Amino acid sequence: MTLIAYLIVGFLAKEGVQWASERDERRLAFTQAREYSNYVSKPLLVVGAPKRVVGSHPCGDVTIDIDPNIDSVCPYEVADIRAIPYPSNYFGAAYCSHVLEHLNTIDDAVQALREMHRVADKVFVVGPHKTSMFAQLHPEHKLWILPTGDGYVIEQRGNADKVELVI
Repeated sequence: MTLIAYLIVGFLAKEGVQWASERDERRLAFTQAREYSNYVSKPLLVVGAPKRVVGSHPCGDVTIDIDPNIDSVCPYEVADIRAIPYPSNYFGAAYCSHVLEHLNTIDDAVQALREMHRVADKVFVVGPHKTSMFAQLHPEHKLWILPTGDGYVIEQRGNADKVELVI
């Protein structure tokens, strides 16, 4: 095997481990969101309609997506995450997987996070890791979102703009 072949195999192995880690993270967050919603007897909001691909998350009691043309496994309502059409505290939990990084600006992400926290008791956010080369190369990823203990760090890709949002 040549050096280039070893590098390619190594890269693919690293990305496979990264993908598996992110998949496990998504599953755990969804399970926690579902269990919390059941515990408080409120509906679960899923933001971002799951597509018909391997590794998609299940449906929520309510699922929303901004795109009216998703080939989703779930029935969903067309709605903007920055203006969720439900009253405050309506949901037990909101689950948002691999959505926020597609928003255009830090301000959009801040507005979306505040909106999810408005409508749900608890919010579970998962997204791609900065260490993933596939995530780095994805042309539609405009932000990095890192949940912290009491909020989020939101970073604009391609420049040094960053904000810490405490909720």
